Amino acid sequence: MESIKLEMTSDRRFLPAGGRNLADYNPKELMLVAMGDCAGRTALAIMEKMRLEPVAFEVETEGTIDTDRVQAETRFTAFVVTYNVTCLRFEDQDRISRALELAHDKHCGVVAMMRRIAPVDRRILIHSIEGEDK
Repeated sequence: MESIKLEMTSDRRFLPAGGRNLADYNPKELMLVAMGDCAGRTALAIMEKMRLEPVAFEVETEGTIDTDRVQAETRFTAFVVTYNVTCLRFEDQDRISRALELAHDKHCGVVAMMRRIAPVDRRILIHSIEGEDK
C-alpha cells in the first residue's frame, strides 16, 4: 500500500506532511499527491462558498497495489481518501461534512479520474475546538 499525507498551509496550499520534497516521490505516489491536492483544494473552495473556515485540514490518500512492492507492472486496485478537518465550532461539522462529500463525490476531477482505475472510498473525520455547549 502506498500512502501520502498532505497538510493545509497558512496560504491554503496542500503540501506533503513532514516536509518531503515532491522530487522524492515515485510516479505512483505522485498520483496520490495529485488526488489529495485536488480533493483538498476542491473541498476548500466549496467551504469558502459556504462561509466555512477550517482551522486545520489534512488529506491522506492511500492506494492498494497488486504487487508486494512498486514495479513497472504494478496496478492500483483500490484507493481511500481520508479527510481530517478541525473546525472552530461544533455546529459547523455537518456543513463541513457536506462540503467534503460534494468535493469527493461530484466536483474533484482527479478523484473522478482515479475512479476509472479503481474504486475510491472516503473517510471523513471532523473535530471542533469548541464544545457542543458553547
